Amino acid sequence: MSVNKIKAIALCRVSTMGQMLDGNLEPQEERIVKAEKILNVEIVKWWKLAISSRKGKNAKRKDLREMLEYCKRYKSVRYLIVDEVDRFMRSINEYYWWKMEFQNAGVRLILANRPDIDPDDDRAVFDELIDVYRAEQSNNERIHKTAPKMMAKIRAGYYPSNPHTGYKKTAVKGFHEPDEPNWSAMKNAFIGMIEGRLDVTSGLKEATLLGLRTKNYGPKSVGGKPIDMYRWKNLMKDPYYCGVVKMSDWPEINENGLHEKMITPEQHKILVALANNRGKKFIVNRNNPLVPLSNEMECYDCLQAKKTYPRLVGYRHNNGKNRKSGETRFYYRYRCRSCSHGIRQEELHKELSMRLESLILTDEQREKLKVHFKKVWFQHIKNLNEKALIAEGHLTNLKTKMSDLIMSLAQNPDLKNDIRIEIDKLKEQINEAEQKANESKEFEKDLIEFTTFALDYVDNWKKQWWLLDKDTMRKCKQILFPAGFSLTHDKKVYTPETSLVYSFGTTKKAPEDANFTGLEGPVGLEPTTPCLKGRCSNRLSYGPLIGQKTDIFSLT
Repeated sequence: MSVNKIKAIALCRVSTMGQMLDGNLEPQEERIVKAEKILNVEIVKWWKLAISSRKGKNAKRKDLREMLEYCKRYKSVRYLIVDEVDRFMRSINEYYWWKMEFQNAGVRLILANRPDIDPDDDRAVFDELIDVYRAEQSNNERIHKTAPKMMAKIRAGYYPSNPHTGYKKTAVKGFHEPDEPNWSAMKNAFIGMIEGRLDVTSGLKEATLLGLRTKNYGPKSVGGKPIDMYRWKNLMKDPYYCGVVKMSDWPEINENGLHEKMITPEQHKILVALANNRGKKFIVNRNNPLVPLSNEMECYDCLQAKKTYPRLVGYRHNNGKNRKSGETRFYYRYRCRSCSHGIRQEELHKELSMRLESLILTDEQREKLKVHFKKVWFQHIKNLNEKALIAEGHLTNLKTKMSDLIMSLAQNPDLKNDIRIEIDKLKEQINEAEQKANESKEFEKDLIEFTTFALDYVDNWKKQWWLLDKDTMRKCKQILFPAGFSLTHDKKVYTPETSLVYSFGTTKKAPEDANFTGLEGPVGLEPTTPCLKGRCSNRLSYGPLIGQKTDIFSLT
């Protein structure tokens, strides 16, 4: 290395690996060496590579960043020599941005096709701008022409890109033939999965054992590696293997490609279904009827300790295979999510069933409850009375209008048709108003039906507890056990509060001082029990909000 000569770096670039293998870098290198002699500089480092320089690809080009870092590190470098403008890049904005980046580092860009021209000359600046413009337009023209040419090849049955896994290039561009052993390995695995002999995982293992490996197609590909599950599922869903030729999102599709098919279109549909269903073996079932208390009952100790997750969850359990029979016996259990304290499903259900059987609703309690239901009912019936008055007033007005129209009909026979139309409309409105007025007066009959239905329905809940759906069970739990229930450490069901409906079920007659007014409450307020202070599974309103027009109990 000469000490006196100015130092320079050089760039030789082509777009594809094929162009590099065809020897397109050597002419560039010869012209750069000639420019080196003319400039009387010494090239201390070369960059020779295949990389795209089209618009939008240059901001993060690895070669340019390496050259810029090299120039910043070695301040003696003064020139960057490239063969022509388009060998540097094909974008006007990016060209001058990178040129300024190197200029800020003290490095001047020199074109080998005219090294003896002063780059600061006005004519040279103009010529350079024209060359950069032509380079970008040439790239744009190439892009616009390439797509139609490639789509024409697709219509002819060729695939104008790198071969798919399992295929290799031939002397005819775009026509690919089977590549062994990949082709046979994939076909055998595909057929095995289609026939049901193999699942997706076993199919991948089978193909790998038969020699399936990645191939070196393109500068970024790494060959000789096993196919992973993500890639394997994409291969299963690729329609190329059933004879379809298409490129990304282009509208051009040829279902009869010239390459040899691995499978038929019908078989491909089966593979797609298998690939899409992969990974869905376990489905969360939050309403398993075999463990209905899952997330509904809590662990007493963890609840007192204010643990984050004190709820019991149900799950299927086994103790391994039987040594004699070799069979695995499964059974269901509940366990606390915090302390993992567990209990057998049958044991917990038996404990809760005994607690439910101890709840008795006597005939005297039924009658007493009906009295208090009626009190609450009348609080909500006030709105119906107001509606009845409004309906009757509206009905009177409609009848008055009807009389007026009949009088007008006699006085104006020319308007007979129009008046008759109005009379028909009024008749319909009168019928509706009469119906509403009658409905508003039948609240006493509705009350009897409601109370009978409500009491019978609650009793039926208690008897059919284990057959209730999840939502109905939550409502029933709130009515029977307002503060919820929990499992103690000695595997007993603890119910801190029982509904007033059943509080005196163990006696033949309710005490005289038994107070049921707590069931009435202010309209729209929920009972002030601990269950409504943070445990959402026990949340249920005893009555509608103020002004709400629904019944006091939503039991259906």
